[in-house]
Amino acid sequence: MRKTHPWYVISYPMGDEDAVLYHCLEELNNVSEKGIAVLPEYVAYTPKQAEKALMKLKETATKRKISIITTLNIVPVHLPYMKNNSNYNTLVVITKEGKVHTPQAKITPQSFERRQYDEKFPKINVSDYYYLNKVQMKIDNEVKTALFVICSDIYTLLAGVKDVQDFKVDYCIVPGNFGNGAEAAVKRVLQRFRSAGIFETTIFSNPYQLLKKAEQTPLVQKACDYEQKEQDVSSSLTDWERIQLLKQNFLIYPDEHIQSFVHMANYTTMDKGRITVPMSRFHINVKVEQYPEMIVL
Repeated sequence: MRKTHPWYVISYPMGDEDAVLYHCLEELNNVSEKGIAVLPEYVAYTPKQAEKALMKLKETATKRKISIITTLNIVPVHLPYMKNNSNYNTLVVITKEGKVHTPQAKITPQSFERRQYDEKFPKINVSDYYYLNKVQMKIDNEVKTALFVICSDIYTLLAGVKDVQDFKVDYCIVPGNFGNGAEAAVKRVLQRFRSAGIFETTIFSNPYQLLKKAEQTPLVQKACDYEQKEQDVSSSLTDWERIQLLKQNFLIYPDEHIQSFVHMANYTTMDKGRITVPMSRFHINVKVEQYPEMIVL
């Protein structure tokens, strides 16, 4: 089918941070001028590598005149309500002019993102965030609204915000790094929000694992989804249904029980796929706010 929108939803194979960055830079070379590339969560998850990745992504954005969206483990410069000098799993939007926006940070970091349980696991240690910030984006001189939902923050669509209409936007953009099976739960939740008219378009990117043996089970499953609301479907999303979506698609776990991504992936295949959320982020009061700047893509 002929491409009729400026969005490029890109995945990457899991690997060390240098390999992931190299792959993403290669993929970005295929994005046309004025294109908008959405990459999965954590093109870099350690602070030192994240600074390197940010520099390389800025160079690519300005050289190719494209916009790039991902998350990085950085101390954000312009994140609303941030704590000084704190690292977050930060949503990064780089425009074709090289301007960096940080309108959102992850609200529900996994236990191993919040704390390093053992030195054999990566030291990520990001802070918690408490806001969902709606964003105005200008694309080809047309203003659109967007909500950036970082990976397991899909949880906040079902818990922590009372009025579902507070989420209503043109685009819901999900940079993910979900364990195998959880991507199916994401698709179910996003589809229901589209059919209810809360989101007109959903964009979801997830990495994948290259297997050495065909009989192995991958830790992650690829997603490069650009989905629009079905024109003939429209029904309200009730609070009761949000509770049912939460019960069917999420697993709440004691933080100490899951100490790495591999531990987490042991549970995401439960039932028909479940998204994991640590118990420390179970009771959250999320505030829906407005990012103060217009992002020109």
